Amino acid sequence: MRQMRRDIALLLQSGQDATARIRVEHVIREQNVLAANEFIELFCELVVSRLSIIAKRRECPADLKEGIASLIFASPRCSEIPELVALRKIFEKKYGKDFVSAATDLRPNSGVNRMLIDKLSVRTPSHEGNCQRTSD
Repeated sequence: MRQMRRDIALLLQSGQDATARIRVEHVIREQNVLAANEFIELFCELVVSRLSIIAKRRECPADLKEGIASLIFASPRCSEIPELVALRKIFEKKYGKDFVSAATDLRPNSGVNRMLIDKLSVRTPSHEGNCQRTSD
């Protein structure tokens, strides 16, 4: 990460602002992927620790909705983690297609974690955000 920042600084010093901006966006995306993976790991641990509760109930327990919905939301966006697709299919059988599509489509009250949504967003970071992150 430090090397990437040095490279970006050199690009800026040499007047290659457009190339530097692209590199900054890449660094931010990488940081977001790492943060999203941490959320996913935590939600997986939550589901594993509560498997007995999940198995006993037909409806999604309220205290697990955020974790389960977030894993469902992440599954099509994290193709490098094929286990998420398998999990989504399991939850679809358990809770129904409507529950899964609510999380995937980010319907109101879907329960998906807002930070995870932000980290998996494909939008281009703002110029101000880029400057702030590179100066950190």
